[in-house]
Amino acid sequence: MFSYSGPARLVYADGRTVELDRADLIESVDGGLWQWSGAGTSSEPLIDGDALMRLPTGTEAGIVVSNVRVITGAHGVACSATLFGSYTD
Repeated sequence: MFSYSGPARLVYADGRTVELDRADLIESVDGGLWQWSGAGTSSEPLIDGDALMRLPTGTEAGIVVSNVRVITGAHGVACSATLFGSYTD
């Protein structure tokens, strides 16, 4: 089992990159299918779709970015999104 909380980088298929200020992820396994899910926030615009997530630890994984929301608060505008990825061992 793996969990991570901290900064991350998304690289979309078109080459666009977005720095996540924070990503909160947890990994689980069910019947040989490894899955991880979580959420991320960024001061940069996020878009729904497939992306490669790179963590400062060197870990990389393909994910789906969904449920993008724009949040307006005391510190300005931010985006949040749901993150999901899976793979077989």
